[in-house]
Amino acid sequence: MAKISDETILSALISAGSIRGAAKRANISEGTVRNRLSDPDFRAKYDALRGDLLQEATAGMTAHLQAATETMTAIMEDTENAASVRLAACDALLRHCLRYFSATEIERRIAALEAAQGEGEA
Repeated sequence: MAKISDETILSALISAGSIRGAAKRANISEGTVRNRLSDPDFRAKYDALRGDLLQEATAGMTAHLQAATETMTAIMEDTENAASVRLAACDALLRHCLRYFSATEIERRIAALEAAQGEGEA
């Protein structure tokens, strides 16, 4: 049996989203996929690929943040809408703003910790 390439397994993992699905797509056993994922070099490639895809998706969504915010605000401010609809828009806007703020704050703190750690190692 020919050895399957890492690229084939990586592609299957990314497109299937699960070990079972990747094994089916690549026509290999789940054990083979698990074994490859237990290899630190392979795992680093997989994590990097997933990170790249996540960054691309995030960038795409970020491009639409302003429009989404404007839409929620318009629904919230439109007195023609039922109170429940306006309240739901308010709630959604507040929840998403708080999540964004929290995530931004966590990222800022991590960056500060990493910078401080880097200074300590220098």
